[in-house]
Amino acid sequence: MKVAYVHVLPLEYYPPSTNLLALMSARPSWTVRAWTTANRRGMQEMKTDGVEIRRIAHPGPGVPLPLRMPGYLAWHLRTAREIARWKPDVVMSVEPHSALATWMYFRIFRGRAPLFIHHHEYYAPEDFAASGMRVLRRTMRLERDYLFPRAVWVSQTNAERLRMLRSWNAGVTDDAAAVLPNYPPAKWISDAREVPASESSGKIRLVYVGSASFDDAFIGEICLWAAERRDTVSLHVCGNNVEPAVWKWIDSLGAANITMDPTGVPYDELPALLRQFDVGLVLYKGNTLNFVHNVPNKAIEYLACELEVWYPRQMEAMRSFHWAHPGLRMREMNFSALPATANKSPAFVDKSNFPFTAQRATAALLERMEAAARGER
Repeated sequence: MKVAYVHVLPLEYYPPSTNLLALMSARPSWTVRAWTTANRRGMQEMKTDGVEIRRIAHPGPGVPLPLRMPGYLAWHLRTAREIARWKPDVVMSVEPHSALATWMYFRIFRGRAPLFIHHHEYYAPEDFAASGMRVLRRTMRLERDYLFPRAVWVSQTNAERLRMLRSWNAGVTDDAAAVLPNYPPAKWISDAREVPASESSGKIRLVYVGSASFDDAFIGEICLWAAERRDTVSLHVCGNNVEPAVWKWIDSLGAANITMDPTGVPYDELPALLRQFDVGLVLYKGNTLNFVHNVPNKAIEYLACELEVWYPRQMEAMRSFHWAHPGLRMREMNFSALPATANKSPAFVDKSNFPFTAQRATAALLERMEAAARGER
């Protein structure tokens, strides 16, 4: 069975995608090809046995639009042509950014493979109206009017995001609509549990891994709070997608209890880092529906490494997840008015039955793909 995976945004930015591709390649008799672009953050490129990755040239975001368009169109056309020549049994298109190549495969090259669609993020209609979304505003219509109605699977990362997507995309049928959460692989979790936790220094050790800007994250608030508690709190900030102004400002605080790593950490090395801390931070301000209704994969990875998770009260999906799983070490915080002191929570889910694995999350998808390849709906 041949699976074509269309993911124009660099795969390495999305661990759920690299995890899914690894699970696909492990299926007996599956052959997987992924079409993507080169990452520009200096991250180690994904290389997985059983997955052929096609990195077709694509112009960077800094190129002016008139010069960027020919290269943009060339990526989508070449990808569509290569997929058509390969004749896959199944096509999976990821994010609205990949819709043009997928549409070309069906409309120009008369592709016939069953179509699966997944969105990592939720894009509301008003998001497409933003100034930087001029191209996506046009290709979004191809997905809405042509790709969604023909898809046998359309997934979002949680039920509320799926409901919102369907509220303005009538072409997503009941049979196709699905939820595909972002969970780490079972082996990643078991490997994480084997990393010995470092002994506490007496301080509450906080860690933040991910992207950050002053506009979208409570990075300033948590750094100031930590800087004022040098004897009782330490904070480590790590990520290769943090605005330079953030790093410069943190450095200007001169707080010895706040450390930084602008290079980020490879996904498989995260457990060794996370097991040195007590609390993992989720800091999105919730200034878009995408952030409000989001349970980030980083939150699950923190929990897998036995950290407590602090999340902002603005993140409704995190609150719902917390209420659904009260045994998890999670705490809703008001990052605009943090408490004078904070203690660690002792409760934790049963280590032997951590249910949030990529294997469980993707089982229905992979079974549906096999059925579709056999001609079953």
